[in-house]
Amino acid sequence: MGFRNRALWIGLITAVIGLANLNATTFTRIEEMSGWKSCGNCTKLNGATFSMQQHVSSPSRDGDSAKFSVGGTSSGGAGLWYRRMGSNSTATNFIYELYYYMNKPAAAGAMEFSASQRSGYKWYRWDTQCLFTDIAVWRLWDNTTGHWYRTSIPCRRPAPYTWTKLVFEGKKVNGNVLFVSITVNGQKYYLNKTFSPKSMGSSDNSVTVHFQLNGDSNMTDYSAWGDQFKLTYW
Repeated sequence: MGFRNRALWIGLITAVIGLANLNATTFTRIEEMSGWKSCGNCTKLNGATFSMQQHVSSPSRDGDSAKFSVGGTSSGGAGLWYRRMGSNSTATNFIYELYYYMNKPAAAGAMEFSASQRSGYKWYRWDTQCLFTDIAVWRLWDNTTGHWYRTSIPCRRPAPYTWTKLVFEGKKVNGNVLFVSITVNGQKYYLNKTFSPKSMGSSDNSVTVHFQLNGDSNMTDYSAWGDQFKLTYW
């Protein structure tokens, strides 16, 4: 390919990317927003105590983080927090990114992160789980069968009192849920795994994010601070 043709293609690609960015909807500092809800029983891991404290000045990357805590007495409990971000049934690209910081990583059984979209009677979920115990890998949620799919991507416990950055990318392709990639502290892992969406009995068009802490077999109390949560879709 000649220099002029190559330059033309680069220009066209740049224009397309720019157009996508112009059409994108972006939410930043989500952890600071009101409207968060929590759930214990919806995780099917009952018996946990859990709480969320917003507007924490330290530890924080920008002076305003949220503290998520979980504990209890029942083995393997969990706390889940979620927020509806808006209404959109047509977006096909989703990027969810955040930082987290833990005081006792050894007490965590797993962490879960999700962006989801309801489009009419279909529910598209990009749920990922960092499973610290046993196999210590990332898993992907198959919303149709209700099971986790195990990847070969390692998910190691972070060091205590350090920030970890995560970026999750997902797409809707031919009416299916495509997990594109997970990036951990700048290291990108491509997934290229597809599942079908789940059929629902009612119609909706909401876009939602969630953050979840799972306990260990003893439900040792621990906390994770979240900061600079961001969601982009187009």
